[in-house]
Amino acid sequence: MNDTFRIGFIGAGPVTQAIHLPALSTLGERWQIAKVMDVDADVATKVASRCAAIATTHAASIIADDDIDVVAICSPNAFHAEQTIACCKAGKRAVLCEKPLAITREEAAAVAEAAAESGTRVMVGTMHAYDPGFRAGLAEWTQQRQRVTHVKSSIFLPPNAAFVGLATESLTPGGPPPVAPGQPSPEQQRAALKQTILGLAIHHIPLVRTFFPQCGKVLSARRLPPLGYSLLMHDGERSAELLGFMPGQWPTSWTFEVSGAGGELAIEFPPSYVLAGSGRATVRNPDSSRTFEFEINGYQAQWLQLHEALCARKPLSIPLSSAIDDLLFALELADRAAAVMEIEQ
Repeated sequence: MNDTFRIGFIGAGPVTQAIHLPALSTLGERWQIAKVMDVDADVATKVASRCAAIATTHAASIIADDDIDVVAICSPNAFHAEQTIACCKAGKRAVLCEKPLAITREEAAAVAEAAAESGTRVMVGTMHAYDPGFRAGLAEWTQQRQRVTHVKSSIFLPPNAAFVGLATESLTPGGPPPVAPGQPSPEQQRAALKQTILGLAIHHIPLVRTFFPQCGKVLSARRLPPLGYSLLMHDGERSAELLGFMPGQWPTSWTFEVSGAGGELAIEFPPSYVLAGSGRATVRNPDSSRTFEFEINGYQAQWLQLHEALCARKPLSIPLSSAIDDLLFALELADRAAAVMEIEQ
């Protein structure tokens, strides 16, 4: 049996250039980059040349190619569900789709149906849910049977370009889109908050939902321009605080914390664009403290697990049903937050 699988990339932007390709380069001969697609022909050609792949400007060229086993979808969010479904219908062995998997509940249901009919394994790029440090810290916390009282996710990041430049010579430089002049309307503010939750907060939604399974009541919600949020939730037994903001001129701070009456689980994640190993997870209680840290990061762990699943013909550790539940949680959170958010005057 050939243990090398051929990958086609749809979208050759910074996530492909600075995260996936460097991560895959550390994993030996498990994967071969076969095709790289981008709507910008020059970007597609130059990125493909870095990994001896074929360049194309058409996603259909990758989806219809029977020699491609796995498709990595790194296109704009609006195309994720459509392209994942097309890959399933084309009989691909697996899809790794960047988050969010879809942007509506109807799209999520359609993805689930297509994957079930085709047998295609669909993995979502929620790298911190696969991070070995987080997984080890979670196992230790679970073994101690701690009762959760508070969950806190904090994502404070400088511009992505600050990290992309460390990982690769970017072919798509640029900062955030320009902010339109004038005060946005209430409807625009609510839409912006929803987009930020699906674009930034969603990185930690699988972690949040592990300890805070129901969205509960959103007690407060604020949009922090240009790209940020402050959310406080309560489900009757515990509270959750989600904070995020970018870009700013500060060191990265990407943390996740769980606390209870008898202890704490705290995780510090490195920037996604830098191969700096796993998150550093520490479980503390009154009698002891244990710390877990590993050489590989969440993206490397994802690709390793997907390879193992394909070789052994076994399910993924995070099934598509759980990934869709994460997405539905995020969509519900976005709706509830928008309904109660503080409108800027």
